[in-house]
Amino acid sequence: MRKFLLMMLALTLLSLPAFGFEYKLGYDFGNPFDEINNWSPITYPGGVGSLPSPGLLSEGGEKFDLEGLHFAMTGNTVHIALVNSFGTSAYSTSWRQTYNLGDIFFGINGSSTSYAIDVFTGQLYAVNTYSGIYNLRGSYYSNTAIRNAVGAYDVTSGTVLGTVNREYSMWQGLETNPMQGAGDTWVLEFSFDRSLLNLDGAQTINFHNTLGCGNDVMNKSFAVVPEPTSMMLLGLGMLGLGALRKRF
Repeated sequence: MRKFLLMMLALTLLSLPAFGFEYKLGYDFGNPFDEINNWSPITYPGGVGSLPSPGLLSEGGEKFDLEGLHFAMTGNTVHIALVNSFGTSAYSTSWRQTYNLGDIFFGINGSSTSYAIDVFTGQLYAVNTYSGIYNLRGSYYSNTAIRNAVGAYDVTSGTVLGTVNREYSMWQGLETNPMQGAGDTWVLEFSFDRSLLNLDGAQTINFHNTLGCGNDVMNKSFAVVPEPTSMMLLGLGMLGLGALRKRF
């Protein structure tokens, strides 16, 4: 019992903010970057049709990069954070074209397109239909293999379930000169009540996101495991210390 209580207290301390970025919506994911992050300007290493990754070589590559995605549930709240180099839109000086960030699609178990968050309005949709990337200058629209690989981009019809909380922040402490060569680091946070979703029987939740040029794509899955809140962990830790004090 003593080991368990000490472990719970340690988890409480670990849950406190420890990384350089300050999250705004009540959940600290720690390091905003994950294994999706790619800093280097690259081409398609597997040839045309392989999964796209960031890289318009003449403009520095990372400027069009999706760098991380995070998910957690605490109590009845769903938390999502998307990390990229451009916020909600990236501008190509070569093509004189703006490419918007696509909707954040997700679904449970075998699906990744049952729901979506419109990053411009904050509306949460139960998705009926969606489109891929559009025919924009400099995009990969004309390459069918790549267009299919980047998949869903924009909700075209669906039912609005509600509006999520959202905060979009550029990480000023890491990169202070917007769009200088390598791009910025943006953290887009979302939170909403889990009652807006049907999570019955959910074992995994799968996310999908791309941007309008089709230069990068993110597909990531998580186990659906609700976490105890930080206050609950702290309460258990304090109870444990009280019990240990009485015992010893």
